[in-house]
Amino acid sequence: MAKKLAIDWDDIELRLVAAQCSGSNVKVTDVAIIPIAEAGIQETLRTAVTERGLEKTETLVAIGRGKAELRELTLPPVPDDELPDMVRFQAIRSFASAGDSATVDYLVTNRKEDSVSMIAAAVGPVVLSEIEKICESAELTGKRIALRPLSAAALYLSHPKYRGNRGDLVLIDLLADDAEIVVARDDRVIFVRTVRMPTDAKARTTALMGELRRSLMASGVAAAPDRVVLWGRASVHQDDIEQISKATGAQVEVLDPFDLVDVDRKSRDDLPDHVGRLAPLVGLLASDGMDPDRLIDFLNPRKRPEEPPNHLRKALMFGAPVAAALLLGFLAYRQFSTLDTQIETLKNANASQADFVAAAKVSLAQTEAVDVYLDGGVNWLDELRTLASEMPPADKMIVRTISAVTDQRTKGGGRIVLSGAVTQTDVIEQFEQSVRDESHQVAGEGTKVLDTDDAYRLGFREEIVIPAESVRGVRYQRLDELRSTSESAPETTAESSEMDVDSSSDADTNADADSNSEVGSGESPSETADPAEADHPDPDPDDPQPSDAQDESETTQPDTQDQITRVVTGKGVQS
Repeated sequence: MAKKLAIDWDDIELRLVAAQCSGSNVKVTDVAIIPIAEAGIQETLRTAVTERGLEKTETLVAIGRGKAELRELTLPPVPDDELPDMVRFQAIRSFASAGDSATVDYLVTNRKEDSVSMIAAAVGPVVLSEIEKICESAELTGKRIALRPLSAAALYLSHPKYRGNRGDLVLIDLLADDAEIVVARDDRVIFVRTVRMPTDAKARTTALMGELRRSLMASGVAAAPDRVVLWGRASVHQDDIEQISKATGAQVEVLDPFDLVDVDRKSRDDLPDHVGRLAPLVGLLASDGMDPDRLIDFLNPRKRPEEPPNHLRKALMFGAPVAAALLLGFLAYRQFSTLDTQIETLKNANASQADFVAAAKVSLAQTEAVDVYLDGGVNWLDELRTLASEMPPADKMIVRTISAVTDQRTKGGGRIVLSGAVTQTDVIEQFEQSVRDESHQVAGEGTKVLDTDDAYRLGFREEIVIPAESVRGVRYQRLDELRSTSESAPETTAESSEMDVDSSSDADTNADADSNSEVGSGESPSETADPAEADHPDPDPDDPQPSDAQDESETTQPDTQDQITRVVTGKGVQS
């Protein structure tokens, strides 16, 4: 049987009970009530444990109502596994000391269809740390820290002799300076109260009577309770028994807690007079192995139950990823093999097309060079027509010079520079807005006042830039139009050829007739020569004439610095 120690203390005395425990069997081996020395509880406990050789013993600690905060809570009906979370949430809102770090436990007192009633208790971390430190100073191992009034009640309610009793029950435990009152109904605790008692015996009895009446009213006991139990011995509490019977209106039963467990002979002989003060400790030892659910235990508070381990799910959790990894590995290997074959095929195909690609790159480079060269071929006639159509009327604007320059060697495109005069500044703004578009970038130098007597008193100079991209876009657009025209031309060409053949036959017949007429009239060919030839005599051999090659060169390759200048006279533009 395992040896266990139950301890409890207040400001006056230390109480301890040691026992051999095995399940519901408890055999008490040592009992003591020791006054607390001036050195304090730690020294008193360490000395008592050392003298009795109880070091390293599993220890159960009972704490009074003063070290914990109690509340009666009523919650909606929920399953038992959800109650711990709901109680803790409600305790944080209702308890003064129940912060996030506080320990909260509870004991259900009543269940209804629409509610669950309970006694909830909270202990702050400072109090628990202090209790654990006191136990460690005596080399004790704490197993439970339970609420003292419920420990004594658990001893009575869990005993086979009293288990299952119906009706109202009042349990009273008179300590050195406190009185603990527990009310139970139908084998379930419904009310707990701890009150401070006066030191004077007469005043103590009067205070106890008043607290009993208030407790019965608070717990809803209207008539006399069915049973009233006072922990202790009748010889010690004779006066208390009489007063309690008057206050409750019921017969008082005095119960020695050691009568409910086994006690060895030596300990039985050494029992103190006030054995009722040790009822919570005996109840802790009995409930620890028999009925711990009747306790409020701050070292083992109620929590949401953990699900039992599912070995099949664990196997699936580990086996499924491994199988999936193997399957993915096989699929990846097969996919990579297929891709390697495709890559090899594509490499061979690319190698066979290398010469064609090289030739295509050369062709593209040549085409780009031609395009860059042709980007300087601005159609100045179209540009002049556009300017003429967008210019304001002649009575508002006069252009005196137009200079057009192409940039064929570098970036292509061209530039037109206009200079002239206007009657008002907004005429220039109107002109710029009408000319400016995606193909024309217009930039002006503003206006300046001219020394003149006519209406054109404001001079201006505007520069219009035609980007190379615009020139190329226009060129490709017209090529597309020519291509579309050429694709629809074959049928028209065939019809035109037949008409040309008929016309040629008619022309030959008429030519023969004219020739015969001319011969018959006796006119010489020289007399019928074209009059235009007479107006244009043969060129002098000594005069230098341009060759066809030069004409072609001047036509197809204009100088990049070629300028087209128009002198404007009068109003408007003259070409």
